[in-house]
Amino acid sequence: MSLHELWHVTVLASTLFAASGLAIVVLAPLVFDPPPPGLLGARPLVFALAGVAVLLLVAEWTAIH
Repeated sequence: MSLHELWHVTVLASTLFAASGLAIVVLAPLVFDPPPPGLLGARPLVFALAGVAVLLLVAEWTAIH
């Protein structure tokens, strides 16, 4: 596997994980009456990781291609 292919896998994985994390953070209050205590503490981390994923995606489309 070349370094370029590894970069694509990293961008894809981080984007998918960030999207699933954001979905959990956004949809959990709709599913649970009181949000789980661990979810409230993890929100800033999930939003930060989603931001990193967005930066990787932007770097992919602007710098790599």
